[in-house]
Amino acid sequence: MKTFVLDERTMQRFTATIFDEARQPIPAKALDSLTLTLYDRASNSVINNRNAQNVLNANGVTVDPSGNLAWLMSQADNTIFRSVASETHIALFEWTYGPRGAKRGNSQVGFSIRNVQPAA
Repeated sequence: MKTFVLDERTMQRFTATIFDEARQPIPAKALDSLTLTLYDRASNSVINNRNAQNVLNANGVTVDPSGNLAWLMSQADNTIFRSVASETHIALFEWTYGPRGAKRGNSQVGFSIRNVQPAA
């Protein structure tokens, strides 16, 4: 799993491509569903109410006809919850496609969120 470093409470843009089992991009119109679960790795607490949230061209996430995903992360997506120098947030994207959504895929990405004002 790839991990990116971000400052807390910043708006960021994350991009990726959604692939099928043959590593071919899946266009938005071929997706039946796309959800995002965002959680703190240490506590497993869901962040910003993103618990299997519909993000198929909704809630700050878009997918284009070439399968390119873009997520405009809000400040609430990058909030530090504990008095630590950094914490890791995990974004789990899950999708269905194919006849009647019979095929499934998923991808996880990590974000090391830096506390810009760590506790003394």
